[in-house]
Amino acid sequence: MSTPDLAAALEGLSLERTPWDALHGLALDVTPWDGRLVSLRTKDEVRASLETVSAYVVETPARFANAVKDAIQTAVPDLKTSEFSHLRRVVQYKYLPPHLQKSFYPPTRLPRGDEDTSPPSAPSQVSLELSSAPPSPSSIPTSPATAPLPDQEDGTVEDVSTEDLDTVRYFLLCPTRYIQHADLLDTLRRNPPFNTSTRAPRIFYVTVPGLAPTSQEQSDRWTEQYWPIAYKNTNPFGPHPSLVARNAAEIEAEAGTWLALASCAGTQISEAGFGEKIGCVVVDRTRGTPEIIAVAGDSRWRSPVGLVEEKDGCGNAMAHAVERAIAIVAKKRLRSAGKDPSLLDRSLFCDNPLTDVEQQFFEKANLPSNGYLCVDLDIYMTHEPCVMCSMAILHSRFRRCVIGKRMPLTGGMSSDTAKGNGTTEAAGLAHGIFWRPSELNWKFLAWEWKGAEGRGKERKQDGDIADTLQV
Repeated sequence: MSTPDLAAALEGLSLERTPWDALHGLALDVTPWDGRLVSLRTKDEVRASLETVSAYVVETPARFANAVKDAIQTAVPDLKTSEFSHLRRVVQYKYLPPHLQKSFYPPTRLPRGDEDTSPPSAPSQVSLELSSAPPSPSSIPTSPATAPLPDQEDGTVEDVSTEDLDTVRYFLLCPTRYIQHADLLDTLRRNPPFNTSTRAPRIFYVTVPGLAPTSQEQSDRWTEQYWPIAYKNTNPFGPHPSLVARNAAEIEAEAGTWLALASCAGTQISEAGFGEKIGCVVVDRTRGTPEIIAVAGDSRWRSPVGLVEEKDGCGNAMAHAVERAIAIVAKKRLRSAGKDPSLLDRSLFCDNPLTDVEQQFFEKANLPSNGYLCVDLDIYMTHEPCVMCSMAILHSRFRRCVIGKRMPLTGGMSSDTAKGNGTTEAAGLAHGIFWRPSELNWKFLAWEWKGAEGRGKERKQDGDIADTLQV
């Protein structure tokens, strides 16, 4: 076999261990959860998706677009075009979303040159020269745009060919907070092309996204709903899309297995009476093959002396599954360094293995002594952790986090609100602790596991845990 043929054959072979290899020889009833990973949105991504501003648009002949731009920049010296560089400044009528075609119809017929003949949604002219308030965003329909958008660089108007010199364009001038309508009208009338025309400038209000899109899908949706958007294949408010995609591709095939194992840990400890059906698994993937480092269940109902306590109140917060898993990792680090892990024993934390599944993985010598606590490790949890546990995950320097079920009323990871059991309105803390780099000294990737057909395997467990429980 030639060298290229051998290389091609090797590419088709997977030399990595599968998740089942990590569970080989263990008497565990683990059926992987069906589903897929859905990345959690950061707090800034949620804010970006909700924030809109009102802006001015003026109708102008294409050849005067640069003159209009210069006039506005002179009149508003503090205007920062970088704030709305995600919006296309100069747009042909046919590339406007249908609801704006309806509002702007008909385009002004110019003395010479071809007018835009794209059919509007409906013949309804709206001139806002004397309007004092923008239209309500709720009145804007969301029908799809009819054509792709031409390329255009940030901060510059599009190049216009000779045959298009007299066609009309719609110029997005600036957000309305920068200049009053009367001052804008006066500025335009004193500059070309309006200073030689008897017709007043046609000024419109439009509602536009205030911040840049974080994905191509969001950009397309905003283009249909608001105004043509320029997406730059980046995410200024969270992890880069390619980073999220690469990491999701690495762990998605095995994530259902680790979540099922976490569920097994929660079930075992709940049957012992020590805690709720909540569990987590810590996995090391830095060496190319998955290694289960720690498995822990919730032990909030276990007393410091090892007895089952009455379920009154919230129980022992220091014995949440995440806290126990981190403590077990610390003990394994200490043990691999040749020191006595019992030095870390604290009865309040319940940081010793309490069930068979916890003991089996605690005994494995598969974690090096070097490295800060949980750096480069992944954590899988049956439920979204509370704020305390979310901060513990962050401070322990985990690399990636997967949650099996959102806890909309108590969880600290997600930034979106959600409806809880028995509630009709969206609620939630919306802290988004996993990615707040301007405020916290660590960040990591996080996903929610979306199960197929109503979450499938984990449906039973979901119903056992109240949304008000601190996990």
